[in-house]
Amino acid sequence: MRRFILFAALLLLAACAPVATEPGRVEIEQLNEALSFYPQETGAVWRYLPDGERLDATPLFQRIEGPTVINGERWIAWRLVGRGLDNYSFRQYRDDGVYLLREIRPGTEITFDPPLKELPAQRDLRVGISWAGETTAQLFFPEARPESQRSELELSYSYTVVDKRNVSVVAGDFEVFVINFESRSMDAEGNIIETIRQEQWFAPFAGEIRTKLAYFLVETNFLPSTGE
Repeated sequence: MRRFILFAALLLLAACAPVATEPGRVEIEQLNEALSFYPQETGAVWRYLPDGERLDATPLFQRIEGPTVINGERWIAWRLVGRGLDNYSFRQYRDDGVYLLREIRPGTEITFDPPLKELPAQRDLRVGISWAGETTAQLFFPEARPESQRSELELSYSYTVVDKRNVSVVAGDFEVFVINFESRSMDAEGNIIETIRQEQWFAPFAGEIRTKLAYFLVETNFLPSTGE
């Protein structure tokens, strides 16, 4: 159970289900504006599938829902839908990087205090850079009994950019940064009780090409830019 909660809490996500037009077909509304270095434009959509799976298989859809206010601060809401998931996450784009505050999925709400740093400042993203932090995952289960609704999990995490390479996926060819992620959950005495390691591919102005869950990009509703 602890691993499942941690796994859900560390999803770096957001997307929306497609609109069905004919049986077996979907339509994604085209986004006309170019994306930022770290994508944050409302309406941007990514479609993902596991490597080698049929293109008509059930996908994951990730969508930027747009700005919202939490505790008086502006955050960007993302949504991830598909494969049994329906998760919201809330990010803030600061001069020194991208931060994850909260994730909401059916039956569970996870708030990171302080927010988890997912990406460094744009000027600092390069092979060899690493960053780390500690946070408390505050878990809320609204459907549980009052005495069991809230708990906390201490987390330590680190990211390292290990490579920059050209990759080819269904959605096209991209130059990506390969980022390794490691999280460690600790008990009340500070002993490490679990370690999770994941890898993602990130392309500036395009977003995640390979997600931490090993899903690969097959379609977007925007034209990825080089930023030039």
